[in-house]
Amino acid sequence: MSQHDDKRRKLLGRLNRQLAYTAPLLALVAGGAVLQASAGDDAAVSDFTSPSEASLMLASNDAEGAAEAEGEAEGEAEGEGEAEGEAEGEGEAEGEAEGEGEAEGGSSAAVARPDGYSPAYSETGENAEEMLARGEELYYDTSLSSNGLACASCHGSDGQDMAYNPTFEQPFPHQVAMAYNQFGMSEVHADEMVQICMVAPMAAEPLEWGSEELTSLAAYVVEVQKRVAGEPHQL
Repeated sequence: MSQHDDKRRKLLGRLNRQLAYTAPLLALVAGGAVLQASAGDDAAVSDFTSPSEASLMLASNDAEGAAEAEGEAEGEAEGEGEAEGEAEGEGEAEGEAEGEGEAEGGSSAAVARPDGYSPAYSETGENAEEMLARGEELYYDTSLSSNGLACASCHGSDGQDMAYNPTFEQPFPHQVAMAYNQFGMSEVHADEMVQICMVAPMAAEPLEWGSEELTSLAAYVVEVQKRVAGEPHQL
């Protein structure tokens, strides 16, 4: 047996083990169609000219092409799945980021007067001396906060008023920058201003509405406002 015949026998045996005939291929071969492999296999195909040999070569190419196409489809599906997962992750991250941004702004519910609330102090003045004295004590009381601050820590003591915006010179209710920027309130009463300071700078819970602490502090702040505005006051 020549080397050429042995080569042909081995190749045909390998193709016969791997591939089965298909109806379309047999039809093409029966019709005398010219079958060729890929450009890189032209030389090998030229050595085998029988219809059965050619059909095996075409079947081999078809099977390999189908396997490659299936692999590419699976790769694309995996890529799409990964892309969708990344998009979902980004969407969740954006949602979390938006949630964190919203959390930075405070709610006015904790610091605004409740519906129907009527304070026990007067914003026009003439509050009881005992109320003002108690308010002054609380003005310096660091135990009201969770961070060691008192009202006087930011706004001065012994009549050395500081850290007030020009709007503070207006009678209550008036505009306060912190109330607007952090809680969306266009203007505040004295007791609302006390609650805002409790929640924001002093990092504490708001005082109970109608409590002696809130009423006394608010009455004292009314007199501080008059002092800052250069008006007669009871301090």
